[in-house]
Amino acid sequence: MWTLSYAIGMGILGSLSIIDIQFRRVPAEILGMANLAVIVYQIVFAREDLWLILGGAAVGVLFLGFSWATRERMGYGDSWAILILGIFLGLWGLLEVLAAAFFFLAAVSVIFLARKKMSRRFAVPFYPFLTAGYLISVCGGGYL
Repeated sequence: MWTLSYAIGMGILGSLSIIDIQFRRVPAEILGMANLAVIVYQIVFAREDLWLILGGAAVGVLFLGFSWATRERMGYGDSWAILILGIFLGLWGLLEVLAAAFFFLAAVSVIFLARKKMSRRFAVPFYPFLTAGYLISVCGGGYL
C-alpha cells in the first residue's frame, strides 16, 4: 500500500538513480536533507519501534565502514542511502530492500559478464538496484 511517505521516498530514490547513472556521484546536500527528513519523520510519526530504527541505522553504519575499508569500492553515497533507508524503514524493511537490490545486482552482473559487456572491475551504479529493491518491497506487500 502506497502512502505519501513511500511515494516521496520512491521519487527521491528514482531521482538519485538517474543522477548516479549519469554522473557516478550523488550530491551530499540531497543526502543530508533526506537524512534530516527521515529523522524528523520518525520523531513526529514514530512509525517504527526505536530498536528497529536503531538496527536499520546500524546496518547503514556497517555499510559506511565497508565503504571506508574498501576505499569506496562501494561508494559512500550508496552506504549513506542505506543508512537513510534504515532509519526510514527500520531493520526488517531495510533488509528486505537490500535482499532484493543485491539479487537484482547479481542477476544483471551475471548477464553482463556472460555477454562479455563488462569486466570484473567494472563499476555498476547501485542506486538503480536500491530503487528497484525499494519498489519491489513496497509493491510486493512484504514487510512494508
